[in-house]
Amino acid sequence: MSSPNRFIPAPLDEYAVKVTYGLAYTGGLLVLPQLFAYLANLRWNGLQVPLGLAGALALFLLLSYAFQPKAYRIDADTLMIERRWAPAVRIPFDQISGVSLATVLADMPRFGLRFAFNPGVFGYQGPFHLDPYGKVTLFATNRRRLVAIARYDASVVIISPDRPRDFITALNEQRLAAATSRMQALAEVNSNV
Repeated sequence: MSSPNRFIPAPLDEYAVKVTYGLAYTGGLLVLPQLFAYLANLRWNGLQVPLGLAGALALFLLLSYAFQPKAYRIDADTLMIERRWAPAVRIPFDQISGVSLATVLADMPRFGLRFAFNPGVFGYQGPFHLDPYGKVTLFATNRRRLVAIARYDASVVIISPDRPRDFITALNEQRLAAATSRMQALAEVNSNV
């Protein structure tokens, strides 16, 4: 299912499943008054408000699904975060300063969350502000399998591959191979001068 350099995201954790289903059910409940009024052949313009809210919730669900990560791919010199319908996020290896497990964030939306773009609908996506860690960007689906990717000039990226330790090993090996090949190319250029 996944090649050695392509890792699938971990399945949604229980919190994300509850938030996603809860938002979908709320949207469905907001549509019911309009449905009953239509079936009873009643006209009341006030019923357009819950219908508009249901439409906004449906749009948020759709956008959250579109931006959900579908794979984390390790290329020759780049980490690609593939998303369902949105363009992939590209992180070159020369921007990565380190990679490690981020298990301390397992309690994330309950504790330490000051700002979040999407804290649970089809995962955790977008910019977050976490106390005491500061600004981070999440492309994760499961809080128990988080991996932090530190970057030199940008915020930390947090992802959740299905096999976090294997992902870290593969990424570090590929980063080492890319750095070695760059150094060999540079040495060849210097020796030709």
